[in-house]
Amino acid sequence: MRNILLSLLLWLPFGIVAQTGEYSRKDSLRNVIANSEGEEKINAYILLTNLYFVEAAGDDLKMDTLLALYREYDAEALRQERYKSLGLIRTNILALYNNRSMFNEVIKLAPEYLDYLAKYEVWQYYYPVYRSYLRAFMGANRFDEAIDGAKQMYEEAKQREHEDGKGLALYMMASVYGDMGRAEEEIKYLKESLEVISDINQLLYLTVGAYYRLCSKLIDVKHYDEAQQQAQEFEKTIYRYEEASKARQNSAWLSLWRVFQTLYIETNEFDKAEIYCNKLDSIGAGPLIKNDVYKSRARIFLHRKQYDKALEMVDKSIELIGDELRIMPESLGLKIMILSAKKDAGELYDLFQQASNLQDSLRNTELNASLDKLRTQYDLDKVTAENERNQIEKNRNRNYFLFSLAGCILLTVTLVLWIYKNRVIVRKNRGLFLKIKEQDDLVESLKQMEQHYHSLAQSGSDLALDITKQLSGDRQQRKLVARFEEYLLNGRRFADTEINFDDIISALATNRSYFFEAIKTVTDKTPVDYVRTMQLEEARKMLNTTFDLNIELIADECGFNSRATFYRLFRERYQISPAEYRKIAKEKY
Repeated sequence: MRNILLSLLLWLPFGIVAQTGEYSRKDSLRNVIANSEGEEKINAYILLTNLYFVEAAGDDLKMDTLLALYREYDAEALRQERYKSLGLIRTNILALYNNRSMFNEVIKLAPEYLDYLAKYEVWQYYYPVYRSYLRAFMGANRFDEAIDGAKQMYEEAKQREHEDGKGLALYMMASVYGDMGRAEEEIKYLKESLEVISDINQLLYLTVGAYYRLCSKLIDVKHYDEAQQQAQEFEKTIYRYEEASKARQNSAWLSLWRVFQTLYIETNEFDKAEIYCNKLDSIGAGPLIKNDVYKSRARIFLHRKQYDKALEMVDKSIELIGDELRIMPESLGLKIMILSAKKDAGELYDLFQQASNLQDSLRNTELNASLDKLRTQYDLDKVTAENERNQIEKNRNRNYFLFSLAGCILLTVTLVLWIYKNRVIVRKNRGLFLKIKEQDDLVESLKQMEQHYHSLAQSGSDLALDITKQLSGDRQQRKLVARFEEYLLNGRRFADTEINFDDIISALATNRSYFFEAIKTVTDKTPVDYVRTMQLEEARKMLNTTFDLNIELIADECGFNSRATFYRLFRERYQISPAEYRKIAKEKY
């Protein structure tokens, strides 16, 4: 995340990316805020909040400072009646609160923010604020209120004839019902959302996602004919999306092919299913998709009574998923089906009955022989022996019962603790993922400000001159850092597993001591740390969007020649493992 910001802000004339001399720059900006008015004061707030935003990820203390600055900035923008600035500030404030799971704060503030934005018709930020409001209800498990809020959002957008607001409200309604496990309602609102957003080119990315969710859910509830119809509309939408974006949408095609593969397997149209298995194989899909393909091919071969091939496919599935408990039972069940079909079920039943009868016969023979012996040898003690045997059997049964009861209690407690622990972990991981995504949104807001900063610098603003004087490092050092980053980005040199800094220094026409001093002065990082940050951020972006590559390949493409090192550094930076991050990214997708 910080690398993306660094890449963006290094090019700004103010050098906001400098990581040293932070205190002097912040003090300078605070002095400007205290001693200026109007545009100059607003611009100082923008620069100061940007500095803290760069530092705030994962730092609760700086996050508190950032929130306090946003509140001050909010009050000043309100005093100056800068309505669009207020919309952006308040969207960011709610996003930060949601990131910290402070859902009650969002629920408390959002109605006031919405009233203000509606009063001054700042619709650009009105619906993002509404979305944060609904997410807070969902995060707090207050689903009824989330549903009521989505309905109200829809009615307001309808009255104002805002089609984007209507579509987003319906999509959020489907999301709430999806989280509640209410499939029919989720399907209903996905359809209604598609009716609104499918004709809006700017929302084609959302349309594609909605079609994938709708088709998958229709298959889950066995509405196969309707799923077929919607999948055809899904395909048309992908063509429109590619035409509008002028780019190949591989992820969209991947989703569509998965829909068709699953649909034809469920409807026993195995020849058609095989076509889409081949399509998915052709793109080198990731482990989860490969697992789906293996299971689908196993069912195809089972239908064709090619049992050995079916077993080969299901064994590959089991080997691929390893100890993934969520997926393993389905593969094992499929293997049992294949093994059962491979044998003559009637013959197996007869053999079982014969073995059972033989066992009973042997047991009765042994028992009768024992009783005869007892009658001969212990006739006088028969009654006593019988009583003792009954008592032993009774005690044994009681002990078995107590042991079984204790085992059941222990298993129940263990299961409850396991479920609780996993829910806590899942909630934590989703919270971390949402924080990262909300920070991505804030980065986009910073990008929108870039042009404004550039214009300010060209105008010779006193603020620009004041900030420039306070920067760490001289102008030549900042230029050298910018050239260093450009060199790394060119041809993805940052992903080389063995970067030779002597070659870089030679290419930049500088010397080693000056190069290392400039990097440290401007970024507060060593060149090695700087490159590693770029590699981690690129890996995170690929995990979030490139589902057809496995994690090890992504790590390799981003310059990590050790899987263990990649996992360790990724967790240290984002507090979540790469596998957990990708899993949540797929769920959100």
